[in-house]
Amino acid sequence: MSCYTVVYLLALGEFMVGTAESIVTGIIDMIAKDTQVPLSLAGQLVTGFSLAFAFGSPLVIAFTASMERKKLLITVLLLFIAGNLLAFISPSFSVLMTSRILLGLSGGVYTVVALAVAANLAPPEKKGSSIGIILMGFSISLVLGVPAGTIAGELWGWRSVFAIIAALSIIPVLCISLYLPKLSGQKAIPLRTQLASLKNNRIITALLVSFLFVTGYSTVYTYITPLLQTTSGMSTAVVSTTLLLAGVASTAGSRIGGFSTDKRGIRPTLYISLFLHAAILIILPFMAQLIFGAMLAVMVWMCAVQMTVPAQQYYLITLSPQSSEIALSVNTSIFQFGLAAGAGMGGLIVNHYSVAPLGWVGGASVLISLFLVWLSFSSEGSATSTTVISK
Repeated sequence: MSCYTVVYLLALGEFMVGTAESIVTGIIDMIAKDTQVPLSLAGQLVTGFSLAFAFGSPLVIAFTASMERKKLLITVLLLFIAGNLLAFISPSFSVLMTSRILLGLSGGVYTVVALAVAANLAPPEKKGSSIGIILMGFSISLVLGVPAGTIAGELWGWRSVFAIIAALSIIPVLCISLYLPKLSGQKAIPLRTQLASLKNNRIITALLVSFLFVTGYSTVYTYITPLLQTTSGMSTAVVSTTLLLAGVASTAGSRIGGFSTDKRGIRPTLYISLFLHAAILIILPFMAQLIFGAMLAVMVWMCAVQMTVPAQQYYLITLSPQSSEIALSVNTSIFQFGLAAGAGMGGLIVNHYSVAPLGWVGGASVLISLFLVWLSFSSEGSATSTTVISK
């Protein structure tokens, strides 16, 4: 079986992880009503998943560094299935929260290992594309998985959603067990040593880039519905259509970002995608005055966001080749923190001002990340790293 076919099978697992992570936002009112908890408390199911993803993944990755990768992927997918089944039968909100923690932990480990395996399987000139394919699985979950899950929840109840995810997750388990070759883990390195390797200034700068560009994205996207309704007068149906088109654009962005990373290099891909990201956010309040302009801006914006991710992930791999999985896991955690920080920042802006400044604040955050990218590439590094990164 070809390398690309195996990578697409890994992306199928990432599709399930992405659906499980995001589906709560579509069925949160059903969960709150059924478990008899306030809506605000039900929203903490998202926080539980994110914190387990952010804090737990790096630890598990470190402790399983020497474990054979195929075995690890199958193990965490089985735990992922167990987490969904626990959510399906959960007799109380506390048990449901426990299931979300298990899902966040297993899903986070799967994401990091799948990204590293995809990069290792691909030839040097195709590594960016392989990473983009894995990330495309997550993007497609926003386009297909979440809407389909929301409809299933309305038809058969919210518990059915987790049962369906558990059942469908058997498919990537079987595919990985049948077709993924055995891959040895990295040499077991003490966690302290691995974290010490992240003290490299270029790695720290790269992680700050991740935090700032995701924060800028989250500042706006968390409140995109009221922003579009306020500025362009969109109805709920038009907003939904806009977000669906944005999901399609984000899927395309993952592939474009991976292809560009392979063909043009990490540096120009990051420069172009981050500049486009910042520019769109800054002019979004003006473009959003018209419905068509708002739809076009949001699509280009989401495409630019996803273009950045494959290049940024591959950049970290090149900066930390001996401990790439720990670097990717920390970066994935940084993504989760950026999402939380952006949502909090956006909330403060909306409470004290209005939705109008969201794009400007988010754009400023992305511009700072663009400056840090330039700083990272300008800083001193080994000749080898410079050659690989600059391509």
